[in-house]
Amino acid sequence: MNIETFLQEQDVMLIDGSMSLGLEEQGLDLNDPLWTAKALMDDQEKVIAVHQAYFETGANIAITNSYQATIAGFEKLGIQKEQGRQLIKQTVELAKQARTRASVSHPMFVAGSVGPYGAYLADGSEYRGNYGKTKEELKVFHKERMDLLIEAGADLLACETMPDHTEIEALLELLAESDSIKAWVTMTLKDATHLSDGTPLAIIQKQLEASPYVLGYGINCVQPDLVSPTLMALAKLPEHKPFVTYPNSGAVYDPVTKTWTHAHHTEQMFTTEAKKWHELGCRFIGGCCCTSTREIKWLAQTFR
Repeated sequence: MNIETFLQEQDVMLIDGSMSLGLEEQGLDLNDPLWTAKALMDDQEKVIAVHQAYFETGANIAITNSYQATIAGFEKLGIQKEQGRQLIKQTVELAKQARTRASVSHPMFVAGSVGPYGAYLADGSEYRGNYGKTKEELKVFHKERMDLLIEAGADLLACETMPDHTEIEALLELLAESDSIKAWVTMTLKDATHLSDGTPLAIIQKQLEASPYVLGYGINCVQPDLVSPTLMALAKLPEHKPFVTYPNSGAVYDPVTKTWTHAHHTEQMFTTEAKKWHELGCRFIGGCCCTSTREIKWLAQTFR
């Protein structure tokens, strides 16, 4: 079964949760320019273990550990280009291995993570956008990783945590030029009606609706209390594609101490509130930073 057939048959598709928390819980220190991609060189078995745990908790979709894995990022750290290419392709293989090992029978898919240019900068730019890069420059940056993920056999692409209008346009053009895979596009927000770079969501929504390569779209790596207002704004369009959301746990990050202050009422967000997200048109639901198998289990219990 391919992802489009599954989308036609299944009312809710569960996405996995945080890769970083899963790796940290296994003892990996991710204070590194490569963030979770560091595990591709340090301990690939731990990456497989994170994917497998999410599948066995109920996730239908594993997002590959390629969010911050880019050729430019690897080369900056002295990693040869060919090795970097192989590491990116391996992110798909690791998720496939987890799918094979998982002791469950529900449908499982692999989404190749295409993180934003801001993730490569590693300075928080994925929450600001406005990089000052042209569309052509951003296409060059993203193209090779996208091609590698497709070549490795990802079922779809997760173009995620996108803060910048120009970057989204670049990705849509690359998807059309490839003409070989579908994707979801999820964004970070300035507020419930604006992308992080200040562009009104209504403008971007028209472009996402017009692309035949976009299966669904929405938001990720935002606070949970932003989800419903944003979906309400997007749902003003009478007919629309499925929405996608995988917010943070509600924890707040302190960039000075580099620590998270964990939120209360997390279970309510991923049960009661998640039902509201679904009622507003959200059919892909999961978790982002500081979520774990706990949140995905709550989602599985809520929707199954």
